[in-house]
Amino acid sequence: MSSLMGSEISGASVEDQKRRLEGLKNEKGRLSHLVGEARKAGKDADVWLSGLREVSREVKALQKLIKKQLNDGQTDRKWVPEPITPYPSISDSSLGKSVKVIPCTGALEGKAEAYVGQHPGASVWHRPRVTSFVEQTYGHQVRYLCAVTDDGALVGILPVVQLRSRLFGNFMVSMPFFNYGGLLADSAEIARELISAADQWRQEEGATHLELRFLQNNELGLPQRTDKVTFWLSLPAQSEPLWNSFKPKIRAQIRRGERELSSFSIGGSELLDEFYRVFSVNMRDLGTPVYSRGFFRNLLACLDGQAWLVVARINGRAAGCAFLTGYRDRMEIPWASTLKRYSHTGINMIMYWKILEFAVEQKFSVFDFGRCTEHAGTYRFKQQWGAHPIALYWDYVLPNDKRLPELNPNNPKFRLLIAAWRKLPVWVANRLGPRIVRVLP
Repeated sequence: MSSLMGSEISGASVEDQKRRLEGLKNEKGRLSHLVGEARKAGKDADVWLSGLREVSREVKALQKLIKKQLNDGQTDRKWVPEPITPYPSISDSSLGKSVKVIPCTGALEGKAEAYVGQHPGASVWHRPRVTSFVEQTYGHQVRYLCAVTDDGALVGILPVVQLRSRLFGNFMVSMPFFNYGGLLADSAEIARELISAADQWRQEEGATHLELRFLQNNELGLPQRTDKVTFWLSLPAQSEPLWNSFKPKIRAQIRRGERELSSFSIGGSELLDEFYRVFSVNMRDLGTPVYSRGFFRNLLACLDGQAWLVVARINGRAAGCAFLTGYRDRMEIPWASTLKRYSHTGINMIMYWKILEFAVEQKFSVFDFGRCTEHAGTYRFKQQWGAHPIALYWDYVLPNDKRLPELNPNNPKFRLLIAAWRKLPVWVANRLGPRIVRVLP
């Protein structure tokens, strides 16, 4: 007769335990048969009954243990998104050489592309072609500064755009319109050389300040703003573990949206009309001036192969849209909108889920939900997908007696303007918005 105790079987594999359980069940059947035969023959069956009871207890104990270990195994295998630490914009290389800072022109453009391409802290917005896109689309003054050693090696870059208007003033940003920018450099010393050159240009142009957008605190000794965060979500190799990582409420909301969704497209400029129809209405509803259709058309062309448009439809009509970029291992969603009248359908949930599936299919390992204000509604929306907040550090170069600029929608002096904007007809907002947003950071 077998003897099984929990301590004896706990170290065995589940498959071993299942085979053991099968043996015990056979033994239980054999003992049951012997008990029956003894009773039929009028013999004492106590010895068989005693053994039957012991085996029955062991069967129950083993069944319970197998069930527990299977459940524990499922829990252990469940994929959980890990926090991500962005790579630094400023490396700690010891160059030991003097550098000069010069504007990027001619043959340097190729070197600058190569430098951005190999720098671990780079984003797609650091590419020289993006600075050119801003210059060509809006006609702003730009400078793409390069730090170069005496022997011609490129060791740092800083793209800067000047925004000048009667309404919002004269200032410089690296980079306006996008979440990321600032400089990339091999060392803090090189970074300071680049900032010094940009500040010299700021003073020559009479600009009030220079804003540098970083993903980490580079401890440059500059005034900072830290009230913004972005959300990054690590992605598994397959979409199923990601789906299983969501809370049941999130999965139910996605299924709700899936029932309403009639079609979904990811593509290029062929989706621009549908994209802009949704995006412009949502921007008007938010009280925010909208970028022009040409802005997105030119940006798609600039980022050829690294940008996509998304359209989600209900009953065949566009109800949600997004603009995606992909660079190295990270997909970013700088702009996304859904129409307010479809909010009850869960269209935003199914759209984001399908975008996440696309990111996994394209082999990206990080999804960037984009910038938001701490603890705002968009903060909670992005957090619910399992993404982790990453603090944004915006450094400012400005005269000592000047305060940090407050050119943002939370500034009380813009509240009336935002409220009035929400009441504009869409065609009016679409005509006026691009003229305003082109000079907003």
